[in-house]
Formats: sequence, C-alpha cells, structure tokens
Amino acid sequence: MGLLRQTWLLTRNDLRQEARRFELVLTAGFFTLVVVVLFALAFFGLDEEVQPKAVPGMIWLCIAFVGALTLTRVFDRERENSTLAALLAAPVDRLAIYLSKLAFTVVVLLACAVLLVPGLGFLFPAAKMFAADPLATMALVTLGCVGYAAIGTLFAAGLATSSGKNVLLSVILYPLTTPILLFALVATQRLIEGHGELWSTIGQMAALDVALIAMGCWLFEAVLVGVSAKPGGASESPNSRAAARAARARGR
Repeated sequence: MGLLRQTWLLTRNDLRQEARRFELVLTAGFFTLVVVVLFALAFFGLDEEVQPKAVPGMIWLCIAFVGALTLTRVFDRERENSTLAALLAAPVDRLAIYLSKLAFTVVVLLACAVLLVPGLGFLFPAAKMFAADPLATMALVTLGCVGYAAIGTLFAAGLATSSGKNVLLSVILYPLTTPILLFALVATQRLIEGHGELWSTIGQMAALDVALIAMGCWLFEAVLVGVSAKPGGASESPNSRAAARAARARGR
C-alpha cells in the first residue's frame, strides 16, 4: 500500500471519528467565535486607516491560538483508547501517521478560518477582506495553516504522553511558528493593500511549507521512538499499568 493511500485512510478515519461527535471542531469553532467577538468589543470604533493594518494580526493571532488548542488534542484519541501502540505496530509507514495528523489539523484550522476571515471582514469593513482576491486569500490561509500544522504536529506527537503537554506545547510552539506566522502576516497585509508582490510572498510561504514538512517527515520517526520508549508511553497502556500495580500490591 502506497504512502498516499495510507495517509488518506488514516486521515479519513480521523475525520470519521470527529464527525461522530464534533468534539474538536465544535471546541475550536466556539473558541474562534469568542475571539472574534472579543476583537469586535475591544476594537469597536477602530479608525478606518488602522483597520487594514490590525486585521491581519487578528487573523493570525486567532489561528495561532486555535492551532495550539487543536494540536493538544490531535493524539488524544490514540492515547485515551490505548491505540497508539497498535498504530505503531501496524504495517503503516510512520510518515503516513505524521501526514494524516497534519492533514487533520489543517482541516480543523481551515474550518475555523471559514468563520474567522469573513467574520473579521464584516466587523472591520475598512480592511476590505471581501474585496481581496479570493484565490489569493484561500492560498494564503491554506499555506499558513499547513506551515503551522507541520511544526505543531511534530511536537504534538513528542508530547502526546506527557502530563504537561498543554503548557509545554504552547511554550515550544509559539516561538517555532513565528517565521511562518510572520510570512502569513506580511502576505495578508499585501493582500489587503493589493500589493504587487503578494504572489511572490505566497511563493516564499509555499517553499517554507515544503521545508517544514520535509523536516517533520525526517524527525517524526525519531520522535515516535522516543515516545514509545517513555514510561507510560505508547508501549504501555492504562490496563497494563493497572495490572502491574495490582501485581505489586499482591506481592506486598
């Protein structure tokens, strides 16, 4: 079975599980709406000359927060159901696991962006988001989300079994995603201003995304080996830990 087919099957499985309960999508979507409302209240009456400069920062700040929220949960099903060890033991390419989790994260981020970008465009009309090139807008948002998810998925896997993953992931994630977020911020400003170098910036973002995905593919297997070797990691399920504790209790 090829890498692309394995990636598609794993991604489809994640999407099907999410479609049954919509836990992550609803949480991320609600968080996005709350942030949009807070921006609307905090910047009500913002000067029209300032809006085009402020809205790009609002967009990518919100995506950064939603991305961190999503990435803390992206491996939770495998951890809670003790299926991560089975997934690692299955005849599946490790890169397919990485790419499927990356794709799932991007889908969630894009779903939130569908609420975020039009919402801010409606609340801050002087930013002229609705007048921007729709193709450039879709390419820009997609590339920004892919780059963010490429870094985040790698570290989410490394911290999947850590008890303090929520705090640690945020501490690690925000500094490392600064370059792609800055590229996205500059590109969004150029999109709003109708700058002639917009597509050049989008091309640079695409090149950076390719580099980040390549780095993630290169490091992901080493990260999974580290996770599997941790006490209480993928190789040790909650049931096996409970059985071990019971055996020690009987020995005493």
